[in-house]
Amino acid sequence: MPVVIGKITDSEMGEEDIMPYIERVHLAQQLFVESDNCATYMSNSDSYTYGDDPWHYTSKSFIQMGKDFALSYKQIAQTCRTFKRL
Repeated sequence: MPVVIGKITDSEMGEEDIMPYIERVHLAQQLFVESDNCATYMSNSDSYTYGDDPWHYTSKSFIQMGKDFALSYKQIAQTCRTFKRL
């Protein structure tokens, strides 16, 4: 089954560090996709902009995120289908 994992980002807009283990999470995400030929890591989230709070992207960024997930899924679905035939 094709899987797309999106990179979790920290807006760094808050007064306190709310994601002290973010590097560990990124590593776990990357290790998972490296171990599964039907998984991919969508890391474009670094380019999205945040809205009025430190947790939510702007509408424009949410739309872009949807497009990025769809493209990533399309690419990994083809790779996964090819891999399963072998």
